[in-house]
Amino acid sequence: MVPVMTVYLEMRRNTVPNLPKAPAGCVIRRWRLPPLPAYRSLFTTVGGRWGWSGRLIMAEEELKALIHAGTTEVFRLRCDGQTAGFIELDRRDPGQTEIAYFGLLPEFIGRGLGKYLLDWTIHRAWHASPERVWLHTCAYDHPAALAVYRKAGFTAYDEKIEMQPYPEDFLQKLKPAGN
Repeated sequence: MVPVMTVYLEMRRNTVPNLPKAPAGCVIRRWRLPPLPAYRSLFTTVGGRWGWSGRLIMAEEELKALIHAGTTEVFRLRCDGQTAGFIELDRRDPGQTEIAYFGLLPEFIGRGLGKYLLDWTIHRAWHASPERVWLHTCAYDHPAALAVYRKAGFTAYDEKIEMQPYPEDFLQKLKPAGN
């Protein structure tokens, strides 16, 4: 567990009322009842660079109950037959949709897919007409994440230093050489 600055952001109105047009060769599909090994593999591939561990440290039955719940939606972005990213929406709290996880595989970053994926995610998050859509990001996320979320229409409502679990190999990469 390490201290990390976390910023919580919300949106109180839909900034993407129309479904964005998919880039050529790309499609987003719901991944119903994802098998845990496949889900964790995708989670690790997308989030490993940023130290994501939340779904990796959950007990099997806890993770299965969460991602197979009717209040959770998991989607995969596929481009030219390859998985390029994924989204996890959490609707457990009435009147709210949390964008729990959102990201691209490393080899798809920088191809202009991020804006499309975020716009699609925002559009889908408002699908059930919640009062708000929210997400959080932290100091270890992609360096542009906070600016991208703000540009999309999210506003910060809280920020705090929290103790979060991060893999030791991830933390070692953050240390300056010689330490």
